[in-house]
Amino acid sequence: MPGFTVDVDVDSQPIYEVIRPPDLSSWEHAALIEWEREWERYVEKIRDRCTTTGETFDNVVATVKGSVKPKTLPNLAIYVLKKLVASVTDADILSAVKARSHTLKNESFPDITSLFCQNLKMDLSIMGSSSRTSRTGPARPRPTIWSASRPSKSP
Repeated sequence: MPGFTVDVDVDSQPIYEVIRPPDLSSWEHAALIEWEREWERYVEKIRDRCTTTGETFDNVVATVKGSVKPKTLPNLAIYVLKKLVASVTDADILSAVKARSHTLKNESFPDITSLFCQNLKMDLSIMGSSSRTSRTGPARPRPTIWSASRPSKSP
């Protein structure tokens, strides 16, 4: 079976598309998130191809270790995984990538509730949400506590 078909104009049309794995070239947080997303898309495309053509998935899919750039692999193995390059497996690299990409960039998440308590003061008697915060200005030394129920007006 030839690797192409011929259309009406006798132009050759390829039957298949070359699907390349994404290259892991950086250990930066944003690059790892992008690589992991691209790797999942690549695996999905290969699985679709295997169901269509009847090929075995393990014979077609590229290795994770093979998709890591040659300059990045020794650094990843020695400094991140603490192993020799020869003993690094695909599972090791995937688990390290997931561990790094599924954490926050600065390893902490600010306490928003205390941040709002310290810096955001609103006067609920003023109509309009933008006017409430802009008229009160920065945090006062002595915070004003507003109760949820407003006092009723006397006649």
